[in-house]
Amino acid sequence: MLKAGAARANITPYLGCPMAGYSARDHGSESIHDELYCKALVLESDGTEVALITSDLLGIGAALANEVRTLVNESVGIPPDRVWICGSHTHFGPETGKKQDEDDATKVHNAYLDIVIQKMASAVKIAHDALRPARLGAGAIDAEGISYNRRLIREDGKVEMSLTLPLPYEELTFGPVDPEVTVLRILGEGDDDTIATVINFACHPVSSTDHSYEISADYPGYAMDLVEKVEGGVCLFALGCAGNIVPIQRKGRSKRQVGLSLGGIVLKALQWIQVSSDTRIRAASKQVDLPLRPFPSESEMEKDIETAQAALDEATEKQASARTLKELGEQLSVARSMPRWAERHGRASVLSTEIQVFWIGEIPMVALPGEIFVEMGLSIKAGLGTDGAFVASLSNDSIGYVPIRQAFEEGGYESTVSAFAPGCGEHLVEEALELAKSTR
Repeated sequence: MLKAGAARANITPYLGCPMAGYSARDHGSESIHDELYCKALVLESDGTEVALITSDLLGIGAALANEVRTLVNESVGIPPDRVWICGSHTHFGPETGKKQDEDDATKVHNAYLDIVIQKMASAVKIAHDALRPARLGAGAIDAEGISYNRRLIREDGKVEMSLTLPLPYEELTFGPVDPEVTVLRILGEGDDDTIATVINFACHPVSSTDHSYEISADYPGYAMDLVEKVEGGVCLFALGCAGNIVPIQRKGRSKRQVGLSLGGIVLKALQWIQVSSDTRIRAASKQVDLPLRPFPSESEMEKDIETAQAALDEATEKQASARTLKELGEQLSVARSMPRWAERHGRASVLSTEIQVFWIGEIPMVALPGEIFVEMGLSIKAGLGTDGAFVASLSNDSIGYVPIRQAFEEGGYESTVSAFAPGCGEHLVEEALELAKSTR
């Protein structure tokens, strides 16, 4: 007999907090457009319990995840490897990594993060205390026309980054997207008794670039709010493999447009999902070693920045084409980002991270760390060969971009700033499929 419980906790940060998502920001948040939440779903069947925690945060680092898992284990007894924590990847939330500085601002933000950790664990405790007989089912539906692959392919086979539409020029080919929205429906004993809904969709929450200092859950917030208002219960959002996927609109009302479009599609799917209480739960996690590529020395990176700046200055002076200026500007942006990424990962040769799998009946749920390319999510779904599969990124760790091998040959932003060696993406797919199949 399946049991389920769900809960939410408000994690809206204070005004002035350091924000995550855009390195160009030079000060803290200025306003709050909508509140941020963490949400928890606890499932139990035949003595096996699992917890899924989602949050309106850019990402969940391994250190933060471990603190939450420890508290959850102490409060309700769910083992750490059965607690799954993920961020929606909104670019309009607070920084999520604690710093060691002793200044007052850092102490305040670290204290806020301690509260977030407590609230995540508390949400699980409340959901666990609310466990009751439940029925569960999953379905999938396509959300066409609200996202696109920002890595456009030129005639020479190289990538032209197009962060917004329309396209900068013709002769560009769109890369793949994953329009599938996977939906988990959890009901109590009555057909109108919604305990929780889980949405899994692959699209970067970057819909408010004209409001860079405004706290917001972005489009997932609108989608979850709509589902909760219509169906009741708690609606959770788990980001799919969206490392190279963005919304078709990124200014003005875009987060509302994309969010309500997604929410409406989810509501349609929910009406036709069949549910059952005969659900067996299996769970497993695994540490995976991913090779890191060697970064240039500090002096080489400084020289690269100088070279890129000089090239852009020269092209600007000569009134080069908009396409040339755009490409040179991107090269300069990447050059400036490299020292930060090198410092973050140090000079290690391998990074150890975690993958995780839940099987809820015949529904597979795969948790991957970092910003995962859409091609990897599509490969996992195809390899599982099961309808209604969940593949979520930014789970239990935040390791940056994990591109496919081809992306390193094509160029473009994500593969240039990625800390990983070519082939890591394919390796992660293989490991995830092996874990999922062994757990089934």
